[in-house]
Amino acid sequence: MSRRGKDRPPTRAEQDTVDVLLWLDRRAAEEVSYAEIAAGVGIPVSNRLWTAVRGARRPAEVDGYRLEQFMRSNHPLRRGAWVARFHRAGHGDEFGARDALLACRKSVASLAEMKRATAFEATNPQSIDAQAFGQMAQTADGALRLISGVEGLGTKAMKDQQTINAMAAQIADLKAQVNEMTADPSVASA
Repeated sequence: MSRRGKDRPPTRAEQDTVDVLLWLDRRAAEEVSYAEIAAGVGIPVSNRLWTAVRGARRPAEVDGYRLEQFMRSNHPLRRGAWVARFHRAGHGDEFGARDALLACRKSVASLAEMKRATAFEATNPQSIDAQAFGQMAQTADGALRLISGVEGLGTKAMKDQQTINAMAAQIADLKAQVNEMTADPSVASA
């Protein structure tokens, strides 16, 4: 009798994925490392944990959630640590934009490799179907142009956001200086 029936208990990998997803949901929008996930769900940092984290991305996406890729943290207390965040549907911020831009850059690299490989095979006299590979190369070239343009838009949006953040920090500093000057009567009379 097959264990693949409807009423079968979940496999260890399935249960690990569920445990990771439930743990991440309770820490939505928080930066978490692999070590923190491991401690939270009781799975050692190993291939088993990495598989569970990768597996958690698929069901999260079905519900409109997002488990970002692991990237270096910008948080002052965790600067440089490899972290990811889990976002519920409709939430996200600059960190999520960095994640999306990273995914776009990875896709550009993959498409560039696809274009090189299919273009080579299209001109290979020993190819099993040079014409089909030529069409694939043309398709990859068109997709590469489109995605490269999208990547440019993402980069511009990130630069604009960084400018806005810098201006907001300057405004906050100026407000603090004004508040200091008006709060201290000796400075105001000088």
